[in-house]
Amino acid sequence: MERVAHPHSENRRPASTRTCVGCGLRDDARSTLRLAVAGREVVFDLAGGTFGRGAHVHAKPSCIAKAPRALARSFQREGLSVTAVELGERLVAACDRRMVGLLLAARRTGAVAIGGNAATDAIERRGAFAIIAVDAGRVAASTEVDRATREGRAIAWKTKRELGALLGEEAVAICAVCHAGIAAELKTLRATADAGAAATREGAGCSSRRPEAR
Repeated sequence: MERVAHPHSENRRPASTRTCVGCGLRDDARSTLRLAVAGREVVFDLAGGTFGRGAHVHAKPSCIAKAPRALARSFQREGLSVTAVELGERLVAACDRRMVGLLLAARRTGAVAIGGNAATDAIERRGAFAIIAVDAGRVAASTEVDRATREGRAIAWKTKRELGALLGEEAVAICAVCHAGIAAELKTLRATADAGAAATREGAGCSSRRPEAR
């Protein structure tokens, strides 16, 4: 006999929560980033493929800045050391790797419109998610891109040559991702990378300050 789920069974499942090692508050697991240890280094496990003990942190510069103090205790490893600057840099790098993988997956499935005409048409007609090269030039000022940006459907990422290398072209100023799930994750990762970059800048600023002589 086919089992029929109770219509409210999803609501009865307890939400999975984690404690942020930065601020110490509990939150929905989906609102935090998982940290793991690979060798002797703390790494971000954005794809969820790293086994072993994990820790979690909010994608906020303030939480990332405070996380290093608690990580050695959380992982129960002596001599495990990482700074806020290093954590921020590793988060940016992890986001970039994940975004590359997602864009390549979209390309393999034919879910990417490449180039000015194709991309702007997909943005306008299909509500696609725009990726604009940081050196895109005039295309970044188009009506379609401006509207997508205001609606939260566009990010700036990589140079024209870097996007081109990923998409099998010499240079790509703009492309549009037509897969909703991939687009949503790309948007989240871009914001997460920005938090990592902010934590890196703030951490570097703090480390460069010297106490005043008394």
